[in-house]
Amino acid sequence: MIRFDFDAELLGADGDPLPVYCEVLPPCVGGQKALIQLAVSAQHITESPPRNPCVLSGKGSTFTISMQGVHWRRFPTSSKTTLGLRTVELLHIDRLIVQQSSRHNRREIRFHLAPISYLRSESNGVSFGTAPSPKELFVLDLPDLGMTSFVVEWVTIYHRDAEIPGATINAGFSAVADLPVNGPFNTDEMVAKFKKSLDVLSVLFRQAVSLHGWTYTDDKTVSTWIAPLEPNVTHSASEDRGDFVALPQVFVEYATNLTHTYSKVDEQTRSVVRHLCLAVNPHNKLRDGDHFLLMFSALERVIEFAWKQDKTPNSPAVTTHAVVEHLENLKSAVIAEDGEDAQVISARLHGLINIVNRPNIQDKFKAFVRVYPAMDHFSMDLWPILGSDKNRGLREVRNALAHGSSSFIPVDVVAVAKWHLEILLERVIFVLLKMPLPAGISPQSHLLQMGGRGWYESDWWEPLRAKANLAI
Repeated sequence: MIRFDFDAELLGADGDPLPVYCEVLPPCVGGQKALIQLAVSAQHITESPPRNPCVLSGKGSTFTISMQGVHWRRFPTSSKTTLGLRTVELLHIDRLIVQQSSRHNRREIRFHLAPISYLRSESNGVSFGTAPSPKELFVLDLPDLGMTSFVVEWVTIYHRDAEIPGATINAGFSAVADLPVNGPFNTDEMVAKFKKSLDVLSVLFRQAVSLHGWTYTDDKTVSTWIAPLEPNVTHSASEDRGDFVALPQVFVEYATNLTHTYSKVDEQTRSVVRHLCLAVNPHNKLRDGDHFLLMFSALERVIEFAWKQDKTPNSPAVTTHAVVEHLENLKSAVIAEDGEDAQVISARLHGLINIVNRPNIQDKFKAFVRVYPAMDHFSMDLWPILGSDKNRGLREVRNALAHGSSSFIPVDVVAVAKWHLEILLERVIFVLLKMPLPAGISPQSHLLQMGGRGWYESDWWEPLRAKANLAI
């Protein structure tokens, strides 16, 4: 591990530069925090520190380092000495960029990943060494990137000066792809293409995949680290939902087909699928109720998406025409009277007319099943989306969470209903992409039954549909 210490310039948002001293120990693997210390000489301290966010730049004989979006928590504004250094307490850094001379001949880009539970299960054993020691886990042919090797790598940090000398091994994961053979390349475009694949791969990982940074090696080696002080580590749903969506022996096949199919669908479908992926496996840990609401919102978007595609004529309720006619007459009367608030009232009446004319959730759900008929079968073994006054559907759970004020919906009802909604949305993703369901979410599969811990069995969840709310 290389520690950099250098003189730098800190430029505040107000445009005033300030000379500072900086020490940087960059991460060696994804998931590892950078150690960054910033100090200002007493002779340069002022009562008006640079305004957040700041930009830092500095270099040595063999490296150049820059930081973007530097936010400080506390900045020294006075000093009792004239030659000493006063520490700047940092709060957040958007990006850390380290440029050095090339470390090897291979032209490649290495994407540094957050810790992923599935990748951890695929790796075993560690190796000692001061430089990262990679071990290939599997190779995926990703759209626009080609053969991309997913690897686990270890770096050993020796504590030789400790009272009892020892060592710490940090393990991380990355994905390695070759740079284009000829001509220039756009790093930002390559990163964007890889992140697009990560969005849909999160379904198979059952965990959102945060990109902690990337390193490309050409005639130089440039590493970019995202939020290096506190890299985002996402929550794995494997323990709650089951270890596997696709069995390990077919994972590569499913992952390859999934990423390529996702890249080829139309933009609207891809947007809906991405919304589902992020809802099922969010980047931040959420409470059960909040996660349920997020997922149901994604389901509503899918149903709305299907309804707009459905070509079946709507069959309005018998009273719809009569209600609309009365509202239209009332609107005309308000406009004719031309009272003080005529414009506002007529606009509100127009809004009511649109609401009355709008199809209800039952109509839209029927359209959803017509457009995606496979969902009729793939939802039969799960908690129903639509319920009744006595037996909750997923929609009634959502309404209770969003609007309930006189009672609490029981915790076990939310937990089990949430599990069913997760499985339902995972199935919807594959249906939208017109792909066969993998074993982990196929109806009545052994993997699904094991992952459900009993929650998949109707004897467990059917009674919960009628369980009474808890009074406040």
